[in-house]
Amino acid sequence: MQKCTVSFLGRDCPGVVSTVSSLLSEADCNILAATQSLLKGEFAGIFMVEVTDDLPLPELQQRLAQGLEKAGVDLSLIVRPSCEGTWGSNLVCQPYVVSADGKDGKGQISAMSRVFSRHGVNIESLRAFLGEGGANHALFVFEIMVPENVDIGRLRRELLCEGQNHGLRVSVQHRDIFEAVNRIGSF
Repeated sequence: MQKCTVSFLGRDCPGVVSTVSSLLSEADCNILAATQSLLKGEFAGIFMVEVTDDLPLPELQQRLAQGLEKAGVDLSLIVRPSCEGTWGSNLVCQPYVVSADGKDGKGQISAMSRVFSRHGVNIESLRAFLGEGGANHALFVFEIMVPENVDIGRLRRELLCEGQNHGLRVSVQHRDIFEAVNRIGSF
């Protein structure tokens, strides 16, 4: 068996996950992991699958593309071999949540992500909420993994400075603290 990643991107519609998962099943793929998200009517799904060795990945891509066309589902797809191992699998890391909010402006995500990159910090998830707190308001939530050799104080100071340069209030919290503070208690 070979492992591969199949990514789908395009217009969302009812039944899109059913169509995609059925096409993978029909191609004799076993879904090992999956994530999907919607962004303003656009569907994005990533599936880690096992596929038999006798099905070349270009042929799998062709079968899936034909199946999407036949089903009338407007998705682009990419099939690629899975990478062995994951980033940080040999590192000891701590999970943090960085939120930044303020007036929306160009280059804010880029500026914040450059700080992470300089410190060797991996962004595991990014959510951007634009205009939800009022016109021209931006809220960014980064879930990051910080290697233990990173000076968290220095990282925090650089993020605060970069945020200030871009009109953003920045908060950096260990994920456990973030979840405890933001947990809704039962009454």
